[in-house]
Amino acid sequence: MTTKTTFIQWRTFVTGLLMGGADLVPGISGGTVALLSGIYGRLLTAISHLSHWHLLKLIRQRQLAKAWHYIDGLFLINLGLGMATALVILAKLITWLLLVQPLIMWSLFLGLIMVASLMLLQALYGQKKLQWRWLWPGLLVSLILASMPMLQVVDGFSGWGYLWLMAAGAFAITAMILPGVSGSFILLMLGIYPFLIARLAAFDIEVIAVFAFGCGLGLVAFSRVIVYLLKQHSIAVMNFLTGLMMGSVVKLWPWKHTVTYRLNSTGIEVPLQQENLMPWVYSQMTGNDNQLIWCLLVCCLGGLLVGKFGRIQLKDWAG
Repeated sequence: MTTKTTFIQWRTFVTGLLMGGADLVPGISGGTVALLSGIYGRLLTAISHLSHWHLLKLIRQRQLAKAWHYIDGLFLINLGLGMATALVILAKLITWLLLVQPLIMWSLFLGLIMVASLMLLQALYGQKKLQWRWLWPGLLVSLILASMPMLQVVDGFSGWGYLWLMAAGAFAITAMILPGVSGSFILLMLGIYPFLIARLAAFDIEVIAVFAFGCGLGLVAFSRVIVYLLKQHSIAVMNFLTGLMMGSVVKLWPWKHTVTYRLNSTGIEVPLQQENLMPWVYSQMTGNDNQLIWCLLVCCLGGLLVGKFGRIQLKDWAG
């Protein structure tokens, strides 16, 4: 029995698992994983069809099989299952790894994104579609986002406050489907990330449901905009998104110095704003081992993984 005739499509499920894991980390985008997996255009097209009038027409005519095919239902279900599994299972693991081995983890992410960015540049240059006038603005936007101050940290919601949580979900999912823009980082800037990751780990159904509803609204609305732009202005959009991905390297730099702290809900100090340092300066300022050799090895490993298994083809962007 082939993967096309089974309900679980393991390749798509694993891609969703990786996307969900990426979206948990500030600085990494699930959209980047989708791009490396060669499903980016297919994903955007499928999501945009969820709000298309043709889908409603098929449902009214009770042509459910055609409606299911129109939205690429099996693909979306498998991808969604993988992402949900990652959010439930990996939330605690990733949080723990970033806490106990931050330099190693950020080095891994840095290697992944650096090589992915180079692969995109190579693809654009190889097909004579590299346009710096669109790439530089994307790079600039990414750098501005990485340097923006964070809002007051939120430790809970009630009543009308859930509307803010819903809106945050819409903003975050918009970023999550763009390569190079981290939805988790947007949540971190809004002051919601620590609260949300804790509620995910605790499997708080109420908070998860409100946030998921906001994500759904943002996903359906914004995906159609991106699909339109990719079809009408594909070269400009691809260069802009490449710039976004390149700029995200600043956020992923492992060696950081904490400028300001905040108190979490349990009264423990955690970093709020940080600045990047060179490895040797990091050791001098913090008194901690910069783990430079291990970080370089892990960074190279991440890059090799992307180079070996990454699949970036410009034709995949538009579905």
